[in-house]
Amino acid sequence: MTAAPPETGPATGPRYRTATEPLVPAIGRRRRAADARPASPPAPPAGSLPAVLTLCVVAFLAARPPWWSFNYGAILAVLAIVLTGRLPRLRPLDVAALLTGCWAAASLLWSSRTDLTGPAAYRYISVGVLFVACRHVVRGRRDLLLVGWTFLGGCAVVAVEVATGARSQGQVLLFAERYGIAGKEVNVTAYTLAAGVVLALVLAAAGAHRPLLRLAPLALIVLLGYAVLLTGSRGAAIGVLLGLVVALATRIAPRLTAVTVAGLAAALVALVPFGLAPKAELLWLDGLYGRPTGDISGRLSIWPYALSTWSESPLAGSGAGVFIGTNPFEIGPHNLLLTVGNDLGLVGVALYFATMAGALVGTARTGRAGLLTACACVGIMLPIWLTGQWETSLAFWLVLALVTVLPGIWGPRRHTGIAARHARSRRRRPSTVAPTVTVRGRTVTTSR
Repeated sequence: MTAAPPETGPATGPRYRTATEPLVPAIGRRRRAADARPASPPAPPAGSLPAVLTLCVVAFLAARPPWWSFNYGAILAVLAIVLTGRLPRLRPLDVAALLTGCWAAASLLWSSRTDLTGPAAYRYISVGVLFVACRHVVRGRRDLLLVGWTFLGGCAVVAVEVATGARSQGQVLLFAERYGIAGKEVNVTAYTLAAGVVLALVLAAAGAHRPLLRLAPLALIVLLGYAVLLTGSRGAAIGVLLGLVVALATRIAPRLTAVTVAGLAAALVALVPFGLAPKAELLWLDGLYGRPTGDISGRLSIWPYALSTWSESPLAGSGAGVFIGTNPFEIGPHNLLLTVGNDLGLVGVALYFATMAGALVGTARTGRAGLLTACACVGIMLPIWLTGQWETSLAFWLVLALVTVLPGIWGPRRHTGIAARHARSRRRRPSTVAPTVTVRGRTVTTSR
């Protein structure tokens, strides 16, 4: 066989084949990098450990706050931001949270009781700064697990104390009585434990890569739920049950559950304060635990009064904390919309609810884990929003911030233009056109 002359014959060496040769796949040959499955982006770097530990202090105090946690929560949050050595990158949610605190501080200008407005405005500022600090400091899985488990540890301590108090009276299964912690309002205890259930779901999603980290927070839900029952708080107990049902429904029918939960929550938040909710159902809930009061412990009486006082200054409100300290019932409205409306008016309501809704909707749109967490959070918190006094809770705003952090930590980031359900299994099809190069005027095909 005569070899082909150089420069004219086909290249028959191992590096070249003619462009007309059929492409035969070679078994065992490494696929080109362009056709291989793209590697997941590296996990986000962990944040500054001193800053994370500072947030852990706030998290533990938020689970069982002594009196000074409300005074120094904002200071510790600012310290955590400073310890990172970076300026926070303020996104729309952060701006809305900070503007809520600023508007509360501005209410000092028109408040008739500045002695009440000053401390209340500081609490609004505290939760806004804590929200921003958590989103700024918590950057990786390690940070989320440290802060989250510190809060859950505090909740577990509270749950054990509640159960121990019930056991000391021999009433571990009698839920008609109310058990709490000395020096701490029993409803606040129950609401904090309910927030712990939300965070347990967050940590279960964050620890999905290890069975122990996934199962441990789910097992802790049993303890927290039992303690909630012992507190006798109707709103917290209904919320925990509703949230777990919603989480299960989200696993089965995510889209339908998300639409139903969002629509139901928006309708109830808007209708209940105006007396448009069915009264018979509310009175049935009032009879739970065998402790009927006839008006849900005064709520059916104070809601119309709070609505009338809000109507006197609908845009700006009467000033943070004024209604709670001046109304003849000597209690808060026990409804989130009425509380924020009386304190900060429609402007404050828009900022406050925009922060919450933006955080939950943004998390729900990141994938199935985010959708489940957001829907469960709404289910657990909804009864508390409707009947509780918890607008400036460090525990709730800490948990809400950690909910928004979860999508950036759980699983690989979504590729641009790829749906969340396909982000983890995205593959590129092998090219059917072989790559070519030009060698001395001739186009030849390289080997794969």
